[in-house]
Amino acid sequence: MKLNIEKTPAYQGRGWKSRMTDARGVWAPHAVNSEWAPLKAVVLYCPRGELRKIRSPLAVQHLHPIAINQLQRQMRRLASVYRRFGVRVIEVDPSRLPSGLRNVPPNLMFVRDLFFHTAEGAVIARMASRVRAGEEKFVSVALAEQGVMVRGSIAGRGLFEGADALWLSPKLVVVGVGSRTNAEGFRQLRSLVSSQGIECVAVPMPKGIQHLLGFLQIVDRNLAVVRTGKAPASLMRLLKKRKFRVIAVEESDEVREKLGFNFVALKARTVIMPAGCPALKSQLIQSGIKVAAEVDVSQMCNAAGGIGCVTGILSRKAVR
Repeated sequence: MKLNIEKTPAYQGRGWKSRMTDARGVWAPHAVNSEWAPLKAVVLYCPRGELRKIRSPLAVQHLHPIAINQLQRQMRRLASVYRRFGVRVIEVDPSRLPSGLRNVPPNLMFVRDLFFHTAEGAVIARMASRVRAGEEKFVSVALAEQGVMVRGSIAGRGLFEGADALWLSPKLVVVGVGSRTNAEGFRQLRSLVSSQGIECVAVPMPKGIQHLLGFLQIVDRNLAVVRTGKAPASLMRLLKKRKFRVIAVEESDEVREKLGFNFVALKARTVIMPAGCPALKSQLIQSGIKVAAEVDVSQMCNAAGGIGCVTGILSRKAVR
């Protein structure tokens, strides 16, 4: 009997099963739609021998020389803290790339900048400086190995760094636009997430701040911690419009030098923060925020980053 191929499943005939939505199990279940829901998985990179090649810290956007062994201990300590609280830690492994692409850049530890995750996949960043150009491929491989869907990558003249985008609500993302994320990068990000019904709102970045994460933290539904001396008026109006209560943090050495503001929420009103910031810790506690752990970040600070910068947020419990 001759096979009528037009009636076979291969040609959309009998037995053909239409894919209306992604079948369960096709992509990894990692997803994010808030800054404060229970943290489930993060991406980290513990620096290796590449830092020994640095001759001038300022030339690679670091502030001071780094004690590499101490930095590695601090990164391992952070990873152990996450695991202690039930957070899965996924580590970037440069050896997974083809041999010609393994020249690890000096700021790869700042994984937060390299992608922005949503409820339906990740957006890969496009770094603003030549020093950091190319870091994106390392995190792209790490995400692919975890079965994470990539919604798209910022390209062309667009610039976007993940720490410039924060969830105000499951359907609203605020984006800092300035030197690290430009208007074209914002436009591309907005386009990539709009199909999920997500709105993006831009706010201007003030001078002397790297990313939006540097002066805004969302620690619960409608509760924000803000460096009000740095936050633009448009952001404060947006928070007021959205009925956020604001915990105002003043400028201090703990904030500027020790990067105490650069914390990560484990869950609503519970954070991991840098050690050695007693005044800021006291303010957070008095405001109803629990400090679950403190981690020494002195060497991260020498590289101009902190806990929030080195932590790529891969998965949180879904918020409705």
